[in-house]
Formats: sequence, structure tokens, C-alpha cells
Amino acid sequence: MNESIAILESMGFDQSLCLDALNRFNGNLDRTIDFLLGGGGDTTNNNDSNAYHRQTTATRIIHSEISQYSDPKGRSACTSIALEMAGGVLDRLHRSSHSEASAEECIDSSFLSESIHNGLDIYAELQRSNSSGVEHLSVEEFLQMSAPLQKFQCLKLLPNSPRQGILSSSTDSPVGLESILSQCQSDVSTPSYVAVVITKPPETVLVVLPSLTSTATSTIEKNYALLDSHPRPNQLTPHNPSGSYAIFHSDLPSLVRSLKEIFPVVDLGSDVNEMMAMMYNSFDVYPFVYSSE
Repeated sequence: MNESIAILESMGFDQSLCLDALNRFNGNLDRTIDFLLGGGGDTTNNNDSNAYHRQTTATRIIHSEISQYSDPKGRSACTSIALEMAGGVLDRLHRSSHSEASAEECIDSSFLSESIHNGLDIYAELQRSNSSGVEHLSVEEFLQMSAPLQKFQCLKLLPNSPRQGILSSSTDSPVGLESILSQCQSDVSTPSYVAVVITKPPETVLVVLPSLTSTATSTIEKNYALLDSHPRPNQLTPHNPSGSYAIFHSDLPSLVRSLKEIFPVVDLGSDVNEMMAMMYNSFDVYPFVYSSE
């Protein structure tokens, strides 16, 4: 039990919350992680969460039965999986037979499953050469790996990246999710998609955004995708995905509402200084475009 609590604390959860959740699932660590990551341990801001449920308008959702937790060693592999998904989506879009292919046309349940398996293999490879013992590895650590990441060579990081932001309840915060993602779109000079890896420790997800220079005219060709290797059984109603998933939105604001369900603003109370609160609510953004070099 003590080892499980230590693992959960390393993921950023409070000790008492970890203990309650473990007792709820008779010490089953995997079910406890799913429960906590799904927001099951958070009894605050229920009204705000319900408001997000009502407002979120997903065009379509694709599920895969497997998640990163399908492998006991995959509980901290979300960053490698997100990078694998980013490279896979951009490569499929690049290889598409028509120039206005959509992200939705390139993503299905088999793509999610394959990305998770490949991402787990990449994570295991890096862990074998990692002597620090740290489970949650950074985007930089994966990108600096010489092998087996040949497929990551198609990922070109946009200038002035990574970019930092701070979660905010305001929709017009200059460093909030919507502003940062909108800027990523603006910085793409060609009519193509940008794959954005978002890291909010201890979790990483991927969003795929159309560039603002796209000539596409239909809604489906301008869709915004959220891809996640974590199950969210207590979030993203009415979908409540129990495995990995991809949700397609028709615009950026609705995508951001889904992201805010996954990464809610945390109020640490008046006893915590402002700098510490900002650090706790900070996130990093890595926007990639396809590169043939």
C-alpha cells in the first residue's frame, strides 16, 4: 500500500486522497489511477464541471478499448504515446491523396491502438537507457533519443517553442489554453494541420488543429481533434471514455472546453502564494508541423 501511495503522490495527488481511493478499490493501483485521473477524487467545482459537460459539443468520438494502462508499465507513457500520435497523424495527412484531408479522416480506433503499442515500446526503450529512475519523461528527452525514433524526424517544432501557459477560468487570458493554441495556428504559414503536444504534469495529451490559412470550407475539414491515451470514465460526458479516444470538435472554443475538463484550474487557497499557484496551474505546449527533411 505504501508503494502505491508513493506512486500516486509522484503523479501529483494528495496523500489522503490517494489512501481513500486505494481503499475504495481494495488496493488495485490501476483502477485507482483511472479513478483519480478521471476526476473521481475531486469533489470541488462540480457546478463548473457540469457546465462544461453541457457546453462541450463534440462532432464525433472514436474509442479504443486499450489505454496506456492496458500495460502495467505504461502508467507514465503518455508523453511518448502523444508524440507517436503526433507523428502518425501528420504523416498520414502528408501522405493523403488529396490536399484538404482532415484529421478525422486519418484517425480511427486502430490508429489509437497502434499508437499506444508503439508509444509503449518507445517509452520502454528510453527507460532502459535512463539511469535517473524518473518515470515521467519530458518531450525533450524523447526527441533527443537517437533510436528507435526515426519516425519522429517528421516532427518539426515551431519557432519559440516550447510555449508556456497558465490554466485560467477566463476565456481571454493571454496565456490561457485558447490563446496559446490560437497562436500556434497563426504561426503555421501553410494550409496544413499542426499537432500540439500539451503537457500538464503528470499528464500529456495531443490536439490537432487546422492552420488558419487552410482553404477548406466544410466543417469536417476544419475539425479540431483531441487525442488522449488516458481513460476518462468520469469526464467528457456523455462519452465518458473508458479507453483511449479521439474527440473531434467543430471549433477551438469547444475543444478548449474539453481540455478544461481534463485540466481544470486548481484553486490552492489563500495559504498558497501566487507564484506557487501559477506553477501548479502551468502547462507546456509543443506545436509540431510535418517536415520531410
